[in-house]
Amino acid sequence: MEETTSVALSKKGLGEVEDNSLLVGFFKENPDLSDELKKFDSDNTISSFIKDNNFKAEKGEVKSVYINKKIKNIALVGLGEKDKFNLDVLSSVIAEISKKLRDSGNKSFSVFLNSFNNGKIKNEDVVEKITLCSLMALYKFTKYKTKDDNGKKINQITLLSNGNFDDEIKYSTIVADAVNKTRDLINSPPNVATPDYVASYAKELAKKSNLKCTVFDEKQIEKMKMECLYSVGKGSVNKPRLAILEYNGGGDKKPVAIVGKGITFDTGGINVKPHPYIINMKDDKGGAVAAIHIIEACSKLKLPINIMVVTPLAENMIDSTAYRPDDVLTAYNKVTVEIKNTDAEGRLVLADGLAYAAEQKPQAIFDIASLTGAARIVLGNVGSPFMSNDPKLSDRLKKASDRSLEKIWELPLWEEYDEDIKGDIADIKNIGNNGDAGTIIGGMFLKHFVDDLPWAHIDIGETVFAKAEKGIIIKGATGASVRLMVEMLREWKS
Repeated sequence: MEETTSVALSKKGLGEVEDNSLLVGFFKENPDLSDELKKFDSDNTISSFIKDNNFKAEKGEVKSVYINKKIKNIALVGLGEKDKFNLDVLSSVIAEISKKLRDSGNKSFSVFLNSFNNGKIKNEDVVEKITLCSLMALYKFTKYKTKDDNGKKINQITLLSNGNFDDEIKYSTIVADAVNKTRDLINSPPNVATPDYVASYAKELAKKSNLKCTVFDEKQIEKMKMECLYSVGKGSVNKPRLAILEYNGGGDKKPVAIVGKGITFDTGGINVKPHPYIINMKDDKGGAVAAIHIIEACSKLKLPINIMVVTPLAENMIDSTAYRPDDVLTAYNKVTVEIKNTDAEGRLVLADGLAYAAEQKPQAIFDIASLTGAARIVLGNVGSPFMSNDPKLSDRLKKASDRSLEKIWELPLWEEYDEDIKGDIADIKNIGNNGDAGTIIGGMFLKHFVDDLPWAHIDIGETVFAKAEKGIIIKGATGASVRLMVEMLREWKS
């Protein structure tokens, strides 16, 4: 990740500000200047430009006014209809203009906060979203490029307001950092980011973040009788790891457990993936990487909660020692699993991770996993499907979704689906009989390993990696689930 952009608050008046650019928002119905802007625009340069250039303030419309003042450029930003303005619109507009200013060579810009609110949104929320979405939108992954595409970078963003929003800026800066570090590690190639590399990364991160980290190697995993995790990883020269991270900010309360799927590369195993589905399978570690940075963010925010993160890490490769279709594996909780497809390996490593987490008797368990390609059929790349055995957990996630702007949608866990994974010679199979309801079947499988504790499964199979750029989404790893989970844990009450 590049050197980060700094966001700061300033109480200076418009006439005192010195910057490359100033962002001013306008609504479609009335693209006129506020009293403060009229005072700043004493020579009518801005008002005349609006009239002469037919600026209508359509959503996402941007016009630039170059003036000979301390501020070199005024960016007139269209916010669309006032009644339809919300945090989604704000986030999209801010993300796009942030990238445009960077790509046009600006090193910094200021935001006139009062102009980016229709009076129906809390100023605190406006500050959070402007900070978070600009920092996410400006992300670039250039570690392996010998020459940066253009070398352009925003160094400073200044929010102009008389209010005190230091806490909101701090929160959003920490969350953006967690999202962008998640993107960095997921984007890292599989010949670098092996199971051992990710486990070592977690250990180094823990040292810097007041976290406890324990890493188990393949011999310890085998001795712990985690046959599912061990078997998925045994066909690779890069052996499996199990990394456990713990944050204690909540005294003697039971922890909230987060289990993240960590397949550092997925060939599909003996049921090998065809081209092009094997491309970008470095993203199959997205759940584990997100979980690592979620707990780091919670530590930095000093949230009054205890959290345990469990990351089963493996590389699913083809080898004479690789596990096979028709194998029967025994999970950590003694449930036996009949293998029908080696490309349904993520649920196997999660089985051992979930069973381990359940053994610790946490308040609740969440798992994050790029589990199914079927998630694309359910919601496309707009949101992530989730399932839960507990209505209260579902409500927590839905509220966090509304506030974080990470879209999720709940799918059912009807008992009829469980019939589809009953084993022929073992307790359960790792896929259904005919491929129907693939995302739900994945959730039903995982339900066998949580010991009836409150649990929710988030499938980021389609949202973990983006093929195109739009708003805060940059091509490549997205950091899916980080904003959602930190927002939920921020509001957690036992």
